[in-house]
Amino acid sequence: MKNSTQLILKKVAVLVLVFTALLSLSFCSSQEDEEPTTFVPTNTDISVTTSESLLIWIDGNDLIQKLENSISYNYGDASQSQTEKSLVISSDSTSAIASINFKQEFSNLFSDTNVANNSVTISLEKEIIQNNAVILKADGPGNTYDLITSVLAPGNNPIEVPDCNHSEFGNHIDEVFDSELNENIFRFYIHTTPDNDRCLNFDRQRNEIKTYDKSPDNLLGIENETVVYKWLFKLPEGFQSSPNFTHLHQLKSVGGDFSSMPMYTLTTRKGSPDRLELRYAETDTQITLKQTDLATLIDVWLEVTETISYGASGTYAISIKKVIDGTVLFEYANNDIINWRPEGTFVRPKWGIYRSLLNAQDLRDETILFANFSVEEL
Repeated sequence: MKNSTQLILKKVAVLVLVFTALLSLSFCSSQEDEEPTTFVPTNTDISVTTSESLLIWIDGNDLIQKLENSISYNYGDASQSQTEKSLVISSDSTSAIASINFKQEFSNLFSDTNVANNSVTISLEKEIIQNNAVILKADGPGNTYDLITSVLAPGNNPIEVPDCNHSEFGNHIDEVFDSELNENIFRFYIHTTPDNDRCLNFDRQRNEIKTYDKSPDNLLGIENETVVYKWLFKLPEGFQSSPNFTHLHQLKSVGGDFSSMPMYTLTTRKGSPDRLELRYAETDTQITLKQTDLATLIDVWLEVTETISYGASGTYAISIKKVIDGTVLFEYANNDIINWRPEGTFVRPKWGIYRSLLNAQDLRDETILFANFSVEEL
């Protein structure tokens, strides 16, 4: 009986072992048949863009501020905290690279659908202002005439505006913030009617600022002196020129028989096509030194640099380039030109808009923008 019981127990034990083995094999087989779990990252596009391809900067703080204002980041479906941004300025401060990427700990959660827009390069150009340069720079709305006077002719009147015949409009030069330059600028108004030339001449209109005999000596060009004039300006879209003259800048000799004729003039003229002309008069007869299609100069901020050596054997050079990228649109140079008139005492610059009314039907009300006037004696 004992042996029979032991035999039964042994058989039961064997059956338990077989059942356990079969159960184990079945479990393993079911695991092998299941699909492994796979994590799918989120497709999204993070990017960085800039509103400026070229930035003109003065000092470190100015550079950082302008970079921050021009750069924008897009985080896609990620949060800002899941990304990291980088701004690297070259060792010579001529370029900056802004970039955006996912932080390391979140890089497996997202798949960037366009890595090509994860960085941008911005060209940088430092503005060099010499200590002896006289600068007229807009500082914000209000007291514009006082500001201009304080620089160009303190205590006097270097402003020639049509306010006398159009007082209900108010000042014909004011200041406004310009988002493209990211600074304050001067705004010059001229109206086809009733504006005239200071209530003195009625066949023309004038809204200009100038230096003159009441100005400091370092704003007046004299014989055997070299002066650099710089400024920014912008002509509005749809700008209309007179077929006679629409002056934007003049260098006028004072004293002698030919003081009424500008020595150099930048003027626009209606034609086919409309054009910008650089005019020159040795004495009392003007010639055109160079001209260009005006269309390329419309609705874009332009920087003018004009360098003149005053004398009977003088030199003259001018360049006009786009502020946004430095593209030169107009230039002229002459290393042997007469830049002094008999009995002349000094030469003075003028800026603004001075136009003929003889063909008023060709004109419209205009608003011309100017900024950052500079006069530097070398």
